[in-house]
Amino acid sequence: MTTQRLAGRVRWIAWGAAATLACATPAFAQSGGNGQRTDVTPYLGVDQVVLAPLKGDGDVLTYTNVTAGVTAQFQSRRVEAAIDVQYSHLFGWSDDFADQDVISGIVSGRINVARGLAIDAGALGTRARTDGYSGASTFGSSATSQVYAGYVGPTYADKLGIFDVTAAYRLGYARVEDNLNRDFSGAERGGSFDDSWSHMLTGSVGVGPGVVLPVGLVASGGYSREDASQLDQRFEDKWGRLDAMLPVSPTVAVVGGIGYENIEIRQRSPLLDTNGVPVISNGRFVTDKSSPRALLYDFDGIMWDVGVLWRPSHRTSLEARVGRRYGSMTYQGSFTWQGRDSSFAVIVFDGIDSFGRMITSDVASLSRSNLNVMRNPFTGDLTGCAFSPTGGGQCFNDALSGIAEANFRYRGVAMQYAKRHGPWDLGIGAGYSQRKFITPSGDTIYIRGTKDENWYADASLNYALSERDSIGTGVYINYFNASGGRPDVLNGGAFTGYYRTISRRLTASAALGVDGAKGDDLDTVITAMGQLGLRYSF
Repeated sequence: MTTQRLAGRVRWIAWGAAATLACATPAFAQSGGNGQRTDVTPYLGVDQVVLAPLKGDGDVLTYTNVTAGVTAQFQSRRVEAAIDVQYSHLFGWSDDFADQDVISGIVSGRINVARGLAIDAGALGTRARTDGYSGASTFGSSATSQVYAGYVGPTYADKLGIFDVTAAYRLGYARVEDNLNRDFSGAERGGSFDDSWSHMLTGSVGVGPGVVLPVGLVASGGYSREDASQLDQRFEDKWGRLDAMLPVSPTVAVVGGIGYENIEIRQRSPLLDTNGVPVISNGRFVTDKSSPRALLYDFDGIMWDVGVLWRPSHRTSLEARVGRRYGSMTYQGSFTWQGRDSSFAVIVFDGIDSFGRMITSDVASLSRSNLNVMRNPFTGDLTGCAFSPTGGGQCFNDALSGIAEANFRYRGVAMQYAKRHGPWDLGIGAGYSQRKFITPSGDTIYIRGTKDENWYADASLNYALSERDSIGTGVYINYFNASGGRPDVLNGGAFTGYYRTISRRLTASAALGVDGAKGDDLDTVITAMGQLGLRYSF
């Protein structure tokens, strides 16, 4: 794999099968035999929102938010999909708040074409800050960018005789629009992610322990490539490896693997003006198409790891590995537990990644059922995490907190817990990551080895008071330790909303919240928020 960032998408070896590793009353529902179910809810909504500064400069801002969206859940023998998408237009009531268009939501689905063969697809739309306040709220800020990501591709997994065979291809696309990427002083930075296309092809052939030998064996390989428009950057990764597992008890096994990998990262030079200064257009470097692609990173060598696998039941799995890759030691691991109505996972990851590959992989890891997409009631933005009590939840905070054009060594830990029981729906996500950038020596934007660090936590709680009344609460905090002259930023907040079903199709809502941000050498900003709204479901 091009990355071992296994937050939300565990790569593990399942012996006997080798593997590479929304909330509204439906307007109409159809269900039939064989577990088939279709719930679709189109809706229109209008919200009146007020923002009042509790600390820091600023005036009281008022705007009207008009939304149109749809939530849907499809489940049948061949099709499984979860959809929560909406378009919002924010009408500002003063010159201090410009009108804004926002597209936000998640789509995750699978079509089972034939035995063992399926087509997976998914997409994400949301907003992120681009004014140096990485990870801060988008409330009242014009320095935001619309972010899109999506993927599509076939997967195959079946048994051929005594062999377990898997294969997969994924085409991914990521885009950040209108990212002027100014630093906190207002100067244009120039190095900014625009868009990229990525390809990932993987395959494996394996045989379980005890079938032929006491040791189970899996041979796997893959190829990954990403072409980013910023300076025509190109990432390529080719790898192959052999993994083995030796059971030492009914629940414990020793695991290990060895392989070969070749990674290259290249990019062209920026176009220079007559004074030798890089030309910047719309906050991004203009590429000198006549320049050759310079080699930024080249790893060509052996990778290996050893570890232990503990699987006391089909619900619980623990794997820990230590090894060497990218010319240094690596440490990876995962713990997953799946209950009847809850799930828990902790992942330790280490790999080479980029924003484009990272955000599309996050989308690809999402569950296709029982997905609870949390939204901020004041803007309609995604709050950072999507939870699923059956596993497959994901937090996007880490990817969106530090959007950059450079590839990076990516290490950290991520955790997520989700539970749905009766009237309760709970989700908690948290993590830490470090990005060590891979850039040219003497680069004027980043220095080779410069690193960002990010800590984040999100929690959401929904409770149905009755058939007509419910409440929803969200809490979030993010600390981003930035590089490249950008300020370190601490952002946090909380909100609570009350929802009342007036009729079968009409729902009223009221919400209160607070959001705050503090950057280095910048004044603390704390904002109180209030909202009243109506939603009509068709």
